[in-house]
Amino acid sequence: MFAILWSFGNIDYSTVFSLAPFVSENIVTIIGICLLIGAMAKSSQVGLHVWLPMAMEGWCNRAFLKLHHMREHPALILGPLKRYFLLGKIQEQGQSAGNYITCIGTAREIGRSNAKDIGSSETTREAFILNDNVFKSWFIGFSEGDGSFIINKDGYLEFKITQSSMDAQVLFFIKKNLGFGVVRLQDKNNKTHCFRVRDKEGLFKIISIFNGNIFMETRKTQFKSFIAVYNKVYKESIVYIDNNYKPDLSDSWLCGFTDAEGCFTCSIIDRPKEGGLVRLRYILSQKGNFEEMQFLGDLLKGKIHHLKNYDGYNMTVNTTKLSLVVKYFDTHPLKTKKSVVYFNWNKTYKLVMNKKHLTEEGLITIKRYNKNLNRLGKII
Repeated sequence: MFAILWSFGNIDYSTVFSLAPFVSENIVTIIGICLLIGAMAKSSQVGLHVWLPMAMEGWCNRAFLKLHHMREHPALILGPLKRYFLLGKIQEQGQSAGNYITCIGTAREIGRSNAKDIGSSETTREAFILNDNVFKSWFIGFSEGDGSFIINKDGYLEFKITQSSMDAQVLFFIKKNLGFGVVRLQDKNNKTHCFRVRDKEGLFKIISIFNGNIFMETRKTQFKSFIAVYNKVYKESIVYIDNNYKPDLSDSWLCGFTDAEGCFTCSIIDRPKEGGLVRLRYILSQKGNFEEMQFLGDLLKGKIHHLKNYDGYNMTVNTTKLSLVVKYFDTHPLKTKKSVVYFNWNKTYKLVMNKKHLTEEGLITIKRYNKNLNRLGKII
């Protein structure tokens, strides 16, 4: 399990199976051998059987204790209908039940939806509420960077997030926390996966999450059109909300946006007599949205630079002003593989702040961290 976690960044089977084709065969072989040894120990194969006689002592008491615990299991407490939702497929979603709490919430929504279908006089819909505000804020920031509200020419609607297959675990993380949506291999040649939502109920939940919580102006325009088409296609009357949301350093929006659009860089210049010159930078990139990027620059004490090659902006925070950035990401961990990049970058930052880059030994250590940083950056 530790080998799987180290290699894939996750122990969810769907994530592991989707990423396995992109991992070294030697690593997969080692993991398989470890799992085989674990199974042999659990089934008391010869040589790994010494625990079995001790485990058999007092078997009657253990059996009654297990029966007592089984009586408290949620699947046995629920009625037949709710047990169906827990153990089987969730109606209208087409996905296996994720956990007890999610299933109960989904069952309640399905009941409301079915009541409407059979002639209920209900004319308004209750907005979907995502109770985990930390994940919600991160998810909105990540989607504003890498997400898309797609409107097909035929009125077909889709919410989609695309990632490199090497970072597909973040898409499964999103699906698990939302409780809906689908993760698919999008392009085998280009090695990309995507998370997508296409069904009416799923799109309604997406709209509920984003409505009134979007920061980037270009995303607001896209989202407003998305709601208008949804209302037209599904005969709904959802009102677009603009609360002029502004992220701050107490929520996870910036963490999500950095997972999508941010990077951590380090450059080293050797100076034989004076020690190394180490330059660390935190960069956010965005096409358009100058006012929003300026806001983030003011928030993090960074500077805005216009890039003519793609008519966009970079918000850069340099070495001497990185304390806010480091403090923020130490309390709001990144979810993608950029977390590994940040880990090496942060170690370099601490060495520089302690003047270790002025010593030969410290500079060698920083170069080693920077080599890992560059290697990981190319992979991600």
